[in-house]
Amino acid sequence: MRRYRPLTFDNRQAAGRALADELTGSVHPARSVLAAIPRGGVAVARPIADRFGVPLTVAYARKLTSPQEPELAFGALDEDDQMITDPFIVSALGLGPDDVEKARARVRAEIQRRMVLYRVPPLGHYLPDRSVVLVDDGLATGLTMRAALAYARRHGARDITVAVPCASAQAADRFRKDADRFVSLFVDEAFGAVGAYYADFSPVTDDEVVRLLSGPLDRAPSGLRLSFVNRKGLRLAGELLVPATRGPHPVVVFAHGAGSGKASPRNRAVARALTAAGFAACLFDFTGHGESQGTPEESTLEQQVDDLRAALALLATLDDIAPRRIGIAGSSSGAAVALRVAAGSARVGALVLRSANPEGAEWAARDVTAPTLLAVGERDAPIRAVNESLLEDLGGPKRLEVVPGADHLFEDPEALVRATALTVAWFKEHLVRTLRPVC
Repeated sequence: MRRYRPLTFDNRQAAGRALADELTGSVHPARSVLAAIPRGGVAVARPIADRFGVPLTVAYARKLTSPQEPELAFGALDEDDQMITDPFIVSALGLGPDDVEKARARVRAEIQRRMVLYRVPPLGHYLPDRSVVLVDDGLATGLTMRAALAYARRHGARDITVAVPCASAQAADRFRKDADRFVSLFVDEAFGAVGAYYADFSPVTDDEVVRLLSGPLDRAPSGLRLSFVNRKGLRLAGELLVPATRGPHPVVVFAHGAGSGKASPRNRAVARALTAAGFAACLFDFTGHGESQGTPEESTLEQQVDDLRAALALLATLDDIAPRRIGIAGSSSGAAVALRVAAGSARVGALVLRSANPEGAEWAARDVTAPTLLAVGERDAPIRAVNESLLEDLGGPKRLEVVPGADHLFEDPEALVRATALTVAWFKEHLVRTLRPVC
């Protein structure tokens, strides 16, 4: 470990280059992944990723704070909603269980927002059996890094290196024990604040994080055009978004509403977020819509059910798709199609229905045993009432979420971000963490 004096780093990028020198020989492109704690850690990690040619992702962990002491962390939360706390600090701040849960809910929402915005596969997507290098711009208490380290261990990291430009002596002692390797360019017995070790410690914005994550090692999802036929022999057009990471991937198929199609900007926004979280996403045009053959008059509910089944059959033949981890995202009238296809089917692992209009498929709800999330806008009163009734009829695990500010089409950007985060979380829980047996 090298000893640097305070203010030795011009900025985070310079610190990252110095840290890369120290990591030479211990980061391997074929078996390592770099995970940065946002936002400042991403600026430090980018030069390291470029130096060694390794994937750069984000460790979605964030500190827990109280309103009365917003700069003092009493704990941290990760994307699995796993929390660690420092009992001494909790007691010193006079926080009760309700205070802790309020902070947890606030941080959980921020983590979900960042996952939607940053659009990179989470660290867990690269695990198990990879060496993980966790990076931040410095460690004071180290609580957020502890949460990130616990997440990596839980998801099966082969070994973990914690690498930072500067650290307090207390944090350094902790990670020398907890990590497989600890690297810090400066360890200070009288550590005050991380910013004291930088000439330029300007805040890193979300826009900068997105730009840094899509740098020379851009992992933007690639789109594969699909062409397949339904039972009437009509050719349907689709697109498959696949993460650049190694498959096979769980997949979510979109069933669009009337008059829409695979080009729906809202469905595509959700699809991009899913792909960033490690899912493949399939968007296609029903008969008589978009680039698919047929007429709108032919696009009955029965025909759309056949179209969706044809899409699922195609996906089951693709090597990069996990055939037992298939979800359906249905919007508006597409929800009825999703319900009909999922009824009694062991192939479908989970459903998310946005602004669901189940007309023509009410009878199918009781035969749907796949976990189902209903997301409806608070400004969509008629559909909200329909969804409350639908919730009672569903035969499997289920939940109804009323999204503030949303109308039927989820045209409000903030409402769409909330619905997208709910969608990603639901499919992560029921397609990744829980694998339903196939009968």
